[in-house]
Amino acid sequence: MSETTSLQRAEDLWFSPDVVVLRAGTRLFRVFTAFLKAQSSVFADMFAFPEPASAEIETMDGFPVVKLKDDPDEVEGFLKAMFYSSFFLAPWAQPELKDVVGTLRLSHKYDAPPLRRRALEHMELIYPTTLPDYDIRRDHDSDSIPKLPDTLIALKVATEVGALWLLPSIYYILCKSSVSEIMSEPGWNALGEKERAPCLVGHSEQTEYFPTSVAFLSSPSVRTSDWEACSLTRHHIARDNLQKVPMRAPLETSHEILTEMKFMGICDACMEAASAVCQADRQGFWDGLPQMFGLPPWAELEELRRVALSTS
Repeated sequence: MSETTSLQRAEDLWFSPDVVVLRAGTRLFRVFTAFLKAQSSVFADMFAFPEPASAEIETMDGFPVVKLKDDPDEVEGFLKAMFYSSFFLAPWAQPELKDVVGTLRLSHKYDAPPLRRRALEHMELIYPTTLPDYDIRRDHDSDSIPKLPDTLIALKVATEVGALWLLPSIYYILCKSSVSEIMSEPGWNALGEKERAPCLVGHSEQTEYFPTSVAFLSSPSVRTSDWEACSLTRHHIARDNLQKVPMRAPLETSHEILTEMKFMGICDACMEAASAVCQADRQGFWDGLPQMFGLPPWAELEELRRVALSTS
């Protein structure tokens, strides 16, 4: 038997050399058809039908052209995520938010489950689902906190794809801006009523929570030899800060004031007691975030998340 006849093709890794040109707007992408089919069931169905006579289809460099009615930037990010694993390998790669959101939208539209899962993992790094993860992001990656226009887009796409567990964090970050700032953004007009209404209602509730978020300032000092000095210092901190801190960001405001207390000479016993009250209030606020914006409780959202990220 010759060496050639004893060779066997690895069927899952034996791709045809067919090439297609994808066109989104005025942007062109020349890619292998077989790889698109392997990643996306929609593309697999699209290319399963025989091509019509060559006179009936547009070609470029001898290859068929397929027009996509999608944003060119989103298509480019989606294809890069598909063809270059290092570009989108969560959590080590750090693609721009526009590429994450675009890939999430198109991987949902074109049914590319592995890319959808990776996009959701990236989204969780930006919009965490737990308070400890939110604090870690704030403390270690404050420069990349998403801007208002990006968060409006994230709200729209997360709703489109059913990633409801991302919405509490998205809404909270969104509502740290004023209503006038939010409504003046072009992205606000792109939202539907089901996104706008919870935002406006939750914005009011988020602002109203402010007194509770700083209640630890007025809690009694621990009866130590320094308790009178600690009480006076708390009073000064409240007087100097409560009129200028952002009332719409209770998680950040309470953390910042608690940090200032540490540097203002509050004794260890009073500091420990204030920290416990502060953290309990912050966790209580986080636990109530979903209901604040008309969403199911965290337990239900976490189950949706588990199913969406499951590989089975």
